[in-house]
Amino acid sequence: MAHCWRCSHCKWVPSPKSHDFAHACPSIQWGGFHAYSGGGKVITAYAVSSGDVECTEETVETVFACSMCGACDIACKNNNGELIEPLSVLYALRADVVARGAGPLVHNELVQKLRRFGNSTGRPREDRSKWADGLKLADATDAQVDVLLHIGCENAFDPSRWGELRAITALLIEAGIRFGIAYDKEAATGETAFDLGYQDDARALAKDMIALIGATGARTVVTCSATSYHGMVNIWPRLGLACPTSDVRHVTDFIDDLFESGALRIDAHCDATVTYHDPCKLGRLGERFEPSDAVWTKVLNTFPVRDKPTQVLFGNDGVYEPPRNLLRRINGLKLVEMERTREAAYCCGAAGGAKEGYSNFAGFAAQNRLTEALATGASIVATSCGACRGHLAQVAGENSVPLEVMGVFELLMASASKKKAI
Repeated sequence: MAHCWRCSHCKWVPSPKSHDFAHACPSIQWGGFHAYSGGGKVITAYAVSSGDVECTEETVETVFACSMCGACDIACKNNNGELIEPLSVLYALRADVVARGAGPLVHNELVQKLRRFGNSTGRPREDRSKWADGLKLADATDAQVDVLLHIGCENAFDPSRWGELRAITALLIEAGIRFGIAYDKEAATGETAFDLGYQDDARALAKDMIALIGATGARTVVTCSATSYHGMVNIWPRLGLACPTSDVRHVTDFIDDLFESGALRIDAHCDATVTYHDPCKLGRLGERFEPSDAVWTKVLNTFPVRDKPTQVLFGNDGVYEPPRNLLRRINGLKLVEMERTREAAYCCGAAGGAKEGYSNFAGFAAQNRLTEALATGASIVATSCGACRGHLAQVAGENSVPLEVMGVFELLMASASKKKAI
């Protein structure tokens, strides 16, 4: 924490293309005060841990009116390398605030639902597989399968996502993949609790899912959830845990490979201009985290260095191309990019407890992203995250934004069935 030298690079994308879309951090752009920025939160963490600052209502807002998107982390490292780890500090800061009993009440309510129902919506566990009614999919906990298809809470409990889930299973069946789902035995993977600062709950949820995956014997886990993918490859290692199989894939990556190998073919057409929104959890936060026991030391009692080589995450190894590749398979579709893409993508505000705790902030972030999408000339925003899709669509509808928000597979299958302009 003491390494932050207040440069404010965390507020801006590393290589902005315009002033309008130069911000990296929705929190500072909304809050308008340094404490809302990544660097500001690092300062807050230093002050809280040293006892110089109390967790007042204003302090708590600067900490939790944040989607934990990691944009500040990437921007910082582009300028400072491994010197500062803003996101790791934010995880620790939130855990400290929660341990002091000062976290937002609404977040505690979310965690209570996670404990009771295995999801943050508070829906009964038996509702988790309603999307699959009538499909007669294999139960991965009973039948031996090669692939466990993990669904994710944001998809399983949202009827607007069920069509896309059914399209995914149809593609897997067509490709001859021996897969199954865990039905109502699936539960949250823990990354939401971790984001909120409830690390013990995150660990308990992760352990339960790890045991479930191990019991299936599946060699590969394919998840339809961007947030759960992030949880499995990035958060579980932070908790000292590991998936029973190292082959954890996001569904866009897995199905893109099936197309590449010739196992799948599709004849789809869509005369539309489409822009792709990179989900934070699948993109820059979709890098695999490698734990390290390296410690900081000083050279010549001056320069801070780690005592051994350690991983530095720059956001480069997220899942970026597979969703775009799937969109490019649609004939007639024109794919255009927003100014802030891939590791520098601007967050829509759906994650980190922001939508539940600070809805004005979350709506602000989504509106900003939709404005950027409109600037490309696109009529459709496609994304591969159920939470992003739902939040962007909601804000677009509430504000009469002339954009249609669709999931990648939703658009792919609609284009295949209609064979005409959407």
